[in-house]
Amino acid sequence: MTEAEKQEILSELEERFEKKYKGCLSREDTQSVLKEPRNKWFRDENGGGGYSLMTDAFDNSIVSWQVWETIRKLTCVICGKQYVRHLAGIKESEEIAEEICQFIYDLRMKYKENNHD
Repeated sequence: MTEAEKQEILSELEERFEKKYKGCLSREDTQSVLKEPRNKWFRDENGGGGYSLMTDAFDNSIVSWQVWETIRKLTCVICGKQYVRHLAGIKESEEIAEEICQFIYDLRMKYKENNHD
């Protein structure tokens, strides 16, 4: 078998695999979903998670990230999706997450003011 024949067979196989498994093997982009509200409320100016609006509100970065996990889940439920990655095609999802973040932040700050927590 010549080198050209081998390459032809390989090309044929690649084409068949691509056709058969199209969409199955691609990695889903989950980092861009809900990126704006996550960056606004849960990241510092440098993109890290050290200091953020929510860390300031809850006085603890671990608790603030637990809050983010809850906001993500609530956003999924409101949009009728099971996973955050399924929110990629729903343009309202970021607005919903933003509203939930604002509500939780305001509620927490009101609680801290009233109870000197």
